[in-house]
Amino acid sequence: WQEHQNSLEHWLDAYLHNEFSINGSGDRVSLSALEQYKAEPEFWFGASEVNAQRLDALVREHILPGHERPALEPNVLNGMLKGFIDLVFEHNGKYYVADYKSNWLGEDDHAYTEQAMREKILHSRYDLQYVIYTLALHRLLKARLGSEYDYDTHVGGAVYLFLRGHRAESDGAFCDRPPRELIEKLDALFSGKDLSDKEPV
Repeated sequence: WQEHQNSLEHWLDAYLHNEFSINGSGDRVSLSALEQYKAEPEFWFGASEVNAQRLDALVREHILPGHERPALEPNVLNGMLKGFIDLVFEHNGKYYVADYKSNWLGEDDHAYTEQAMREKILHSRYDLQYVIYTLALHRLLKARLGSEYDYDTHVGGAVYLFLRGHRAESDGAFCDRPPRELIEKLDALFSGKDLSDKEPV
């Protein structure tokens, strides 16, 4: 890779200073401007007889509803769920999970549209991934902030950065914020409870 060193250093510097949108309000940020962040934080939390198809149904209902995606295989998660998040950062009082993706979506920057990134997110089930990451962030903030924590106040959502598309009109950034209702239902589901919408008997 020695012959590519200069090109890679230039590309990396450009990417770190590239601004991208993190929500629908036009708020923009660059990685180099972040002041509070944690790279590669590890998380663990318990999974108590979690039905994978129930998990899948909840994600489909609340995340990009109406869009097709591969179904999860029948399975039961039981034990400890472990993972690493590429980046957790704070911006204007809200916390975000970020993940870097090197997926090739097309020949040039024009290929990295919102629709193309969404289709890749769904096809690869990154939607499920960022929901789990957001649940981990939710549990961390609840433990760290205690009674001051509020999901709607403190959680900004997920940012998936498609590195090859950083010069595209989309900035190569796909953003979503799982709704509070979903995260609370998943929090209960992984704790062995299922907050279904059934009417009380």
